[in-house]
Amino acid sequence: MKGIKYIIPLLLIVCSLSVFGQESKQLKNRKKMLAKQEVSKEKAKEKAIEDGKKRHRNIQTKAVKKRMKKQQKKSTALNRKRSGKKKSFFARIFGGK
Repeated sequence: MKGIKYIIPLLLIVCSLSVFGQESKQLKNRKKMLAKQEVSKEKAKEKAIEDGKKRHRNIQTKAVKKRMKKQQKKSTALNRKRSGKKKSFFARIFGGK
């Protein structure tokens, strides 16, 4: 009998905590919808940047386009070369050429 007066309030507390711990369907749907909106905003942002780059290239003269293309090739080749053959910090300081 003495144990029952402690067990009943304990059970009520545990049941109330489990009820508050559940998320409602509306809250889950809202979170899902916000995540989808975030993804769509990111895609729209990337598309706007790409469109801006494309427009920038299209308004250049033929000579400038040619220079840009040549510079892009040089830059890509240089970056590829650097990434594969970059020496460590100590090798650059103590090693010769």
